[in-house]
Amino acid sequence: MINSIKCIGLLLILALLLVLLILCIYSRNYMTTDRAVRRFSNHIERGNINNITLTIYYRDARTTFHFPQSVDDFVGRRMYESIIVVTGVELSEHKELLQNINADNLVPVTYEVPMLVMLYYEFAFNGRRLFGVVPLPRDYDSRILINGIEYEWDSAFFNIIKPFLPENSPWRLVE
Repeated sequence: MINSIKCIGLLLILALLLVLLILCIYSRNYMTTDRAVRRFSNHIERGNINNITLTIYYRDARTTFHFPQSVDDFVGRRMYESIIVVTGVELSEHKELLQNINADNLVPVTYEVPMLVMLYYEFAFNGRRLFGVVPLPRDYDSRILINGIEYEWDSAFFNIIKPFLPENSPWRLVE
């Protein structure tokens, strides 16, 4: 009797571990960059803009010579100079810019460029992060990192934040 209870308990633990493993694998695959951007585009098409938040972290490139090497350093260590939070209501005024963000335009880059984080922004839907973007400076061959994966420059991913940057920000001059 005791052995059968131990056996059933062991089987339940193994089943639970299997379910957790499947959930972990599914969640990793679900939020690939192209899926995250497609999900974002679907929210825009369905008119769910009010539930989207844009958070922009940036520093003026003219004020320092040392830049963090990762988004975790930049955001986690508060190495940014300013933070701008844009609500869905404000975003809805720029719906045409939001509609330009499309996963079909993403072209992965096969070589790695050193990351110098001076600007980072992320979109969240109902408080859950959809994707984060780090535009790389012009002298790094105009690349963009989305969820840590490097892609060729797509101005749509940069133009979306321009209306929300301060008038005197040098970032507004980026094409």
